[in-house]
Amino acid sequence: MKITCSFLLLFTISLFVHAQNITIKGNAKSYENNEIGVYTSLDYITNTPKQLTYSVIDSMGNFLLEFKSKEIQYITFKIEKSIASMYAEPNTHYEIIILPPDSTTYQNPNIEHNVKLSINLKSKTEINALTMNYDKRFDDFFSQDYKSFVSRAPQAKIDSFKLAMNSYYSTVQNKYFSAYITYTIAALEEKTKVSQKKLFAEYINGNPIFYNNPEYMNFFNAFYKQSLQHFSLSKEGFPLAFQINDKGSLSGVYNILKRNPFLQNDTISELVLLKGLYESYYDGSFKQSSISLLLQQILNESKIGEHQKIAKNMLNSFSKLHKGSPAPFFELPDKNGLTHSLDEIRSKNNYVYLMFYDANCSSCLEQMKVITSFKKTYGERISFVSVSNDKTNAELKNFCAKNPKFDWLFLYDNTKGQLKINYEIKSVPAYFLINPDGDFLQIPAESPDEDIDRAFYDIVKPKAKLHNIGNKRNN
Repeated sequence: MKITCSFLLLFTISLFVHAQNITIKGNAKSYENNEIGVYTSLDYITNTPKQLTYSVIDSMGNFLLEFKSKEIQYITFKIEKSIASMYAEPNTHYEIIILPPDSTTYQNPNIEHNVKLSINLKSKTEINALTMNYDKRFDDFFSQDYKSFVSRAPQAKIDSFKLAMNSYYSTVQNKYFSAYITYTIAALEEKTKVSQKKLFAEYINGNPIFYNNPEYMNFFNAFYKQSLQHFSLSKEGFPLAFQINDKGSLSGVYNILKRNPFLQNDTISELVLLKGLYESYYDGSFKQSSISLLLQQILNESKIGEHQKIAKNMLNSFSKLHKGSPAPFFELPDKNGLTHSLDEIRSKNNYVYLMFYDANCSSCLEQMKVITSFKKTYGERISFVSVSNDKTNAELKNFCAKNPKFDWLFLYDNTKGQLKINYEIKSVPAYFLINPDGDFLQIPAESPDEDIDRAFYDIVKPKAKLHNIGNKRNN
């Protein structure tokens, strides 16, 4: 069943309802006056990066970062080519020190290098304290029992370690950390060539999917690596290529996948299909156009929000359009028949927030209500433009008459679908942020109820001043 725009809006809003503040106060000596960004992955199949926030390190090496999250996230700090990572827990204040790069960093300054991070841990039950404590025990276990791994007979040792860790951390009530323990051990077992049946029974079958836990997804990705391609070459899965390349039938693909004993669960099956299509896009296993078609079907029809997000990230990664590339030119009429071009709109040194919408899409209308307030705040530097999917200009004129509060520029797409092809529009609403030079600044751009407000603020604010958060150093 196709998921409606209104359902998607409710799903999106629900992601932010319980978001709580995360504050990171830090010091990064030797990185003074550089920008520091905080990133996470939108998903752990495409590993599409998403910037959560950024700041400027002042002349004393101090910085302050703030963002919101509804769950524990694995985050990465980036300062030019130096990167450091940690976990961030909602409603938590962190004090950190990012240490200077070591000598190996300068051997090749053009690639990213990991640098060390020091965290002032205030509680033994905080997620970073827990993972670091466990990592030390894991490293000690592995180094002590290294010979058993070399001899390919480590299972008894792993089982003993597993029991010991579950006992030691039995009083810790943290599902994220429990999954961390479970799936670091699972990943170790997977590398020791434990039978697929055993791994599946213990770690996948009947267990929840931890989409945002990198340890779970590392194990999942290893377990199902190239499984779609391999299954398509088997006797049971041989019709898969026909269903993908020739019929483009999502239901037909699912029916074939059910022949695989590791793909009986519908949710697992769909996630493995997504992973397999992504792996196959460049290796020639299936036609690229057919892969894109199936991903679009998953985006439109899946009942699982995480899978829709992953499909969208995959389609965006295949796009010919990208950040920094020129936005396709357009010249379209408004409700009165007057034409407006992209060059004209951005000619006054304005940024353009471009929205494609359908008058019958309820989520489109809800997002426009948010745009109303944005125009009042940012309208001098940002031009808001909405392109309708109406069949006639009269329909656009009627829509504007019924919604007088929507007082920005509305245009009618008279290109018979060519503009949507040029902008690779797969569904609405769709958003793009274009700079005064006519290049994409965000593609796709955040929606009004997501983080686009931060991008708008960065555009209109005065030249950035370095943060001055005191001269105290973190211990």
